[in-house]
Amino acid sequence: MPFDRNPVYGCIRMGPSNIGRHDWRLINRSGRTEWKTAAHPPWCLWVAGARPPQFSNSSFTISIPESTPEGQPFLVAPAVSFQKQPLSYSLLINPSSLFSIQPETGEVSLTRAIDFESDQHRYLLLVRASESQDTLSSAAEVRVIITDENDCVPEFLQSIYSKDGVPETVTTATSLLQVSASDCDSDLNAELTYHTLSPDFIISVHGTIFPARPLDYERPNHLYEFVVMAVDKGEVPRTGTTTVRVRMSNVNDEAPEFSQHIYRTFVSEDAGPNTLVATVLAKDPDGDGITYKITSGNEEGNFVIDSQKGLIRLRSSPPPRLQGLEYVLNVTATDDNASGGPHTLSSVAQVIVGVDDVNNNKPVFEKCQQYRERSSVLENQPPGASVLQVHAVDADEGANGKVTYGFMHKDSTIPAFSIHPETGVIVTARKFDRERQREYAVTVTATDQAAEPLIGICQINILILDENDNDPKFENLRYEYFLREDTMIGTSFLRVAAHDDDYSTNAAVTYSMSAEQPEYLRVNPVTGWVYVNQPISQRSYITREIVATDGGNRSSSVELSVTITDVKNQPPQWERDSYEVVIPENTMRDTPIVTIKAISLLGDPRVTYNLEDGMVPETNMPVRFYLTPNREDGSASILVAEPLDYETTRNFVLRVRAQNVAAVPLAAFTTVYLNVTGTPRPRSAPPPEPSLLRYRQLALRDA
Repeated sequence: MPFDRNPVYGCIRMGPSNIGRHDWRLINRSGRTEWKTAAHPPWCLWVAGARPPQFSNSSFTISIPESTPEGQPFLVAPAVSFQKQPLSYSLLINPSSLFSIQPETGEVSLTRAIDFESDQHRYLLLVRASESQDTLSSAAEVRVIITDENDCVPEFLQSIYSKDGVPETVTTATSLLQVSASDCDSDLNAELTYHTLSPDFIISVHGTIFPARPLDYERPNHLYEFVVMAVDKGEVPRTGTTTVRVRMSNVNDEAPEFSQHIYRTFVSEDAGPNTLVATVLAKDPDGDGITYKITSGNEEGNFVIDSQKGLIRLRSSPPPRLQGLEYVLNVTATDDNASGGPHTLSSVAQVIVGVDDVNNNKPVFEKCQQYRERSSVLENQPPGASVLQVHAVDADEGANGKVTYGFMHKDSTIPAFSIHPETGVIVTARKFDRERQREYAVTVTATDQAAEPLIGICQINILILDENDNDPKFENLRYEYFLREDTMIGTSFLRVAAHDDDYSTNAAVTYSMSAEQPEYLRVNPVTGWVYVNQPISQRSYITREIVATDGGNRSSSVELSVTITDVKNQPPQWERDSYEVVIPENTMRDTPIVTIKAISLLGDPRVTYNLEDGMVPETNMPVRFYLTPNREDGSASILVAEPLDYETTRNFVLRVRAQNVAAVPLAAFTTVYLNVTGTPRPRSAPPPEPSLLRYRQLALRDA
């Protein structure tokens, strides 16, 4: 515009952009229009005369918040009185009498509280300013705009939202329910966002609720309850809340849970039938029923379980037989799938049953019969020679099953063997001579280490194996015989015998005769019979050496003397070819045991007797018997010279020579067979029980 009016004084002036000459029109009070042309500088024309009050603006627009208090001025509408008179203000237009104006100051205020949400938002007021002494007045429009304040709290349509029957298998992509809230404010104050602090759920901008993770039926009351918030976008946000309840429906998705993964218990080895061993307990989070079963570790069937209560007991029949240190039972708990699902679910717990050992098993030598049949050691071995190793087992456990070895001896017995107490190795404690004793009976003991130990025994006979350390021994120091000169070729007339104290092939004796020509005599290599091999009528005396050789090539020899007699000359004749006598071992010395007699058919009836010397105990070496002639009847008696011992020598073979009195004496021989009997034990004293003998147990270590 080319002109600008001063709002206070009403002075009209050229606008700053109107430089130079301009044409302008002035309207004076009378209404006449005058056109003027002027140049700078601008000038102000004061118009004289009565003018009405003048507002600074013909209209005003003001915005007030809905929270503006009643009576509080929110606008001053000043006017100027050109006559310098006091002004009085009034409202010509006042919708609903909602506003009031201070007459003196022109301050506009509310007559009551307003609400943006319930009242109108725009009001048009007409304010009049009047001079008190004049009728002059003027008016101005005031437009009042009510602005919204964030005074409304978001409100949900429901105070509680519920969703029932949600399966616990629901996925995170599944929409569960939608909440909705409203805000009576406007614009940003009415724009809402939704939130929840529950870690189990999320909510979209539209209020749709989804699971944030897998949900579980197995929770208190099977219910999820959480708070959802609606928050507006005001400068100071306001929040409304609601409660959301999601009730779950069960699905069989969880296996039973045992109260313990591993149960430990103990039971005595000798516990009887139906003894309670342990109780297992499982609960199903889905609420299903549970059955119990022992699925492994019970191969021997010693344990049974109550399928409903989980009670584990020893079986009732047959009686349980517990072996070993412990049993590891796997117990399975299976639900009945009552909550619904594709199949039943199960879980497993271990029940470790320790067996408290009872010392009710004595050690046993399982191979005792083999030890008895196969135990031997070679004679003449130095002490410490290995014989065998024994082994005993004890079915008990711990110290009750640990075995040490020893021997059971009479107190007066010097042990011939020693045994290692831990390994059971038996060795010799001295050298052995098989010819003195061929076998030893030993009692091996196995003792467990219990407080009250049990003992197992094994009777072993240890054979002393032969070593060829003995020469054959002939029964006589020499052999003598008388043969008639007409004795036929092939006639056997004398049997020589040799014995070897060794064993088996070492004791097998063969006979041979010194080879001298002519070979009048021979000996059978097996039987020892000497026979005529060539005519002997041309000889009067034959001497040969007979050799006895054992299987190990050890040998001995004896001399054989054969006297060739005339056919007219005859040796003495025995009344009997042999004598047999049985005597007890306690026969006293000098006791006659047999009377023998031979007669001479020659003119001189006298006969002399001689007991031939032997070379072995069985042939009276050493001397146990002697011979005494009886002059009254021409006989002879054999008497006991030394005490006899049934356990040492039970049989004797005595050779007796009878010789006549002649120019060429001839002799004849007879054999006395003696059997020695043992002394019977008195019947008044029965043999003592082995348990009553004074035995002691010796665990002799290796030499």
